[in-house]
Amino acid sequence: MSALFNMTGVSLDRVELAAVLTGLRMLQSELEVPTLLHHILTDCGEFDPITEDQIDALCDRLNGGEVG
Repeated sequence: MSALFNMTGVSLDRVELAAVLTGLRMLQSELEVPTLLHHILTDCGEFDPITEDQIDALCDRLNGGEVG
């Protein structure tokens, strides 16, 4: 499990939230992620990319579902 970052104070309006959720779902549907995005996704190989199940859970959390 990766370290948790305290992101309190970060707020998204509806447009920003929709963009983040769309990006996550696009990432989830991609078979191959372009190299530049893969570097961002893994912090240049510091950790494994997020899984499809983790994306589902994150989208649920962002949509106001359970946290933790």
